[in-house]
Formats: sequence, structure tokens, C-alpha cells
Amino acid sequence: MFYVYPMRNRTSFNLIATKQIEYLRKYYRDIYQLDEIVFPQYIPHIKDKAIVHPSIFIMNRVLSSMHDLFGRFDPHYYEWWRRHYPEVVGFDVCDSDKMSDIAVKMLNLLDKVAVPSTYCAEVYKSSGVRAKVYYIPHGVDSWFFDTPTVWEISRIDNFVPALLELYAYKKQKKKKILLFWLWHSPDRKGWDEVKEVYRQLRRIRNDVILVLKTEMANTEWFQQVMDLGAVNVYGWLDEFNKMALYDLADITLNFSRGGAWEMNCFESLARGVPCVATDYGSWLDYENPRFLVKRGRKVQPLPGNHIHVGYGYAVDVDSAVAKINEILDNYDEYKLIAEDHRLKLREEFTWDKIAQKIVKMLED
Repeated sequence: MFYVYPMRNRTSFNLIATKQIEYLRKYYRDIYQLDEIVFPQYIPHIKDKAIVHPSIFIMNRVLSSMHDLFGRFDPHYYEWWRRHYPEVVGFDVCDSDKMSDIAVKMLNLLDKVAVPSTYCAEVYKSSGVRAKVYYIPHGVDSWFFDTPTVWEISRIDNFVPALLELYAYKKQKKKKILLFWLWHSPDRKGWDEVKEVYRQLRRIRNDVILVLKTEMANTEWFQQVMDLGAVNVYGWLDEFNKMALYDLADITLNFSRGGAWEMNCFESLARGVPCVATDYGSWLDYENPRFLVKRGRKVQPLPGNHIHVGYGYAVDVDSAVAKINEILDNYDEYKLIAEDHRLKLREEFTWDKIAQKIVKMLED
């Protein structure tokens, strides 16, 4: 089979696709990887099924390339190209409660489409997707669940300098860490609510710090919370140091207004660290109800977006502040809840089990 995805850029689609391919190779010997740019012009010698990830973007690129001699779209060109792929299966996401008409049109070019949450599956169906929709969640490697706290088992030279500094700061100042990942899309990720929750917490307790994880150093987002004692960890972390960061955190924040999975919240729970999130969205498939807070106002997660045109919810700030205080004031109790939940997640959300679900979908 062919697996088509953005091979050149390190994005969430790229990371998930490469993990799926790694584990699918245990079931399929011949998986040919194609970059999404070349897919519209690629004609295989032997007909075979194709997986496209992300499917809306890739199928739009395919259609946009099917032009006749005079530069006009010609459906016969597409029909001829499509005959070389007896089945096209898509992986994609939803970032709001409704998909646009153009997105639905692209999705209906597929035979099957997989989304990472039951929430997104319902969004696709209610938006008019006629292709068969499957729920295929994301996961982590089994060792991501099983590795003990890395600060207790690893040599000091395995850690990047920023995390060593953060470890020392936490221990010396006796701080509680709120971890928030912000690489892009500050509105959709709920950055305004994070800032307000942190401001309120700083007024009532002096033992809490926000650790903002960003792609680049000293972003405008970090500058907005520097005066509140926040700290900034930036750059790409390998899996070991990513575990180390989660293991330093006391709580991870998921204030997303919309999203198909929110991997950082899931990874936090996989390390046995509570993740505070709203009571609406894709993460309900894996979240613990004890860590949920009330939803706030209804908002568009991505105003003006041409694919995700619906709504989601901002977090209720007062509810979030109350829950974080409750967890920090009773941390031993909530840490036990998180560790127990970690064991339950391991039964379903390892990549080897996810691969089995994908195989079942492909052979359906």
C-alpha cells in the first residue's frame, strides 16, 4: 500500500503518520511512503490502496492539479488518476463542531476516513460526510507509560540544560509547576484563559509557576507572562526529555477551545500527571472526569478558517482556578488518581494496539 503524508516538514501530521507506519510494518511488508506533493502526479505500476494523511489537504491538492491542456479542471483527469487506487483511506481531524462544505467534498472523495476521537466522528457524520467514518485514536509507545520517573533513574548528562535548571529551580524554590504547551494557534489553544487563570492563581498563592513550552525562545506569548514569574522551555525535545518535562510538572493545562485529540494532555496522563481540561471536546475519550472543569463561553476556535467552521468552548476561568487549587492542595490524592488512570490508558492507547485498529479498518 501507499502511505501519503507531508514527509518534509515536522508537523503533528508527520509525527503521527511516521508512528503509524512504524507499527503497521509489523502487519504489511510493503508500505511505500510518498510525500504529499508528488502524490497527484504519481501513477503506480500496480494498483494498490492509498492512505492519505491529512486527507482534506491532500485531496484538495489532488483535485487542484487535475487540469486539461487549457488550465481548466477536468473531472475525467481525476477519474483516470483515481482508477489506479482501488481504495483511498484518509486520516484527518476536526477543530470545531462543524466541517465546511469544501472539507466535506474532499472527504467524500475517500472510501474510508479515520479520526482520532468519537467527538470528531460525530462531527464528520453530522457535517455530511458519506465516506465510512472510523474512530482511530492516537497513542504512545508502551515504554512511555512504563518508564519510571526519569529523574530517579537517569544520569544527569541525559537531560538538556534547560530541564536541569528547571529541576533545580523547582526543588530550591519549592514550586508547583503548571505546564502549558504553545507551539501555534494561541486562540484555539486557549492562551487568553491560561493567562487569566495564572494571574488569579498568583494572587492567592506564591508556590505556583507557569512553564510555557514553545518552539522558539522569548516569544510574544512568554513576554506576556514574564512579569508573573513564568519560565520558558523552548525548542524540540526528544522523547526522553519530553518525559522529563512531564515528570517535573504537577499539572498540565489543556484549555483548548477545539481540537481533535490534544496530544500533550494525553502524554501528561500517560506519565501519571493530572491534566486539567474542559468538559467538552475530543479529549473526553481519554481524560479522567476528576480533572475536568466547566466549559465557558461558546466561541469559534478558528475564525475565518475554510475547513473548521463551527464552534467550541473556552474554559470557565473560575472553575479552572478552583480545580487547580483543589488538586494542588490535595496533591497526593490526585497523584494517585492520575497513576491509576495511567494504567487504564495503557490498556487501550499504546501504538501497537492502535495499529491493530488500523489493520481492522483497512481490512473491513
